[in-house]
Amino acid sequence: MDQNSLTSQDLVNLIEEHYNIGTVQSIIPILDRTSCECFHIVTSTGEYLLKDVNLDFIHHPYLEPIINNCLLEADIPVSTFIKTMTNEYIIHFLGHVFHLQTFIKGKVLLLHTAPTWFLHSSASLLAKIHKALESISILPSGIGPHYFEIHTIPSSIASYQNSIRLAQYAQDYTYVKEIEYRINLLSKLQTLDLSFTSFTYKNTHGDYSIRQILCGESQINAVIDFTSCCTHPVCWELIRSYAYADPKCQSGCLDISNLIDYIEDYLQFSTLNIYDIQMMPYLFLYYLALNDCFATYYTSDSIVQKDLKYYINWSTLTLKWLEENVAYISEALADHFSLLEIPSLLFN
Repeated sequence: MDQNSLTSQDLVNLIEEHYNIGTVQSIIPILDRTSCECFHIVTSTGEYLLKDVNLDFIHHPYLEPIINNCLLEADIPVSTFIKTMTNEYIIHFLGHVFHLQTFIKGKVLLLHTAPTWFLHSSASLLAKIHKALESISILPSGIGPHYFEIHTIPSSIASYQNSIRLAQYAQDYTYVKEIEYRINLLSKLQTLDLSFTSFTYKNTHGDYSIRQILCGESQINAVIDFTSCCTHPVCWELIRSYAYADPKCQSGCLDISNLIDYIEDYLQFSTLNIYDIQMMPYLFLYYLALNDCFATYYTSDSIVQKDLKYYINWSTLTLKWLEENVAYISEALADHFSLLEIPSLLFN
């Protein structure tokens, strides 16, 4: 939301004219959200979160209340959405689309700062979310076969080549070298043969990671922001959420022992197939290589760029490590879980 487009009084009018939650006492902008504008609303009846949702192809604000209601029935910690006086979850106001939900206190941890209890809880909670969401209709497709038909190696190389020009213009010569590395890696990955239809796909959060979880001192208080809900390959979301959280992954290395523990915690409440377990490091490598985060970096404002700088550095380190170790990780997972042999997808 453009912060200059709506005043605080506009937001007060929005709330008091459309919701039966009492008189607004304070409106506090939440500044650590980048996908949308959020406000902590305190009224005479309680505390709420007002969210101005970005409308694009990956955001589904009309589905988020349905998802949360389903998860609440399964005792999964999420917020409760508040209906308007006309019994609607969504409100259109001065060209914006808003949700209102209960406010849950907690802290969002930084990437690669998860304590051990968080890693165990995160994997188990992701499995419980997948199990609970089996009861609803199939959600929009996320990182699936159709995604990889559009996001191909040639299209990513073309995007990277444009990003090189942007980096050169900005005199970011370190980024020029990093982008050139990724283009070279994609050329190697052309021999990688992943069967995207062989992975297990489930209804899910869409962006499940340490950045979407509110924590207390030693427990998870809530999972937030299901606006990107979709179906993903389970194994991609599993290894991604692990790699974003574990402090041992900060240098770009995946800790095989901790990854195995993370998968085992997930398997206590949900399922994976053989292909999921052995091929997850290959899928993660392939996705990271295809994803031109530099394109987003050079078209974002300074606040988003600050976060992306960390991600760009980390993802490059991770790509370089995976390039050398992906077969080892795959074989270690297969050996630990005693899986049937699947040929390693080596690339030259």
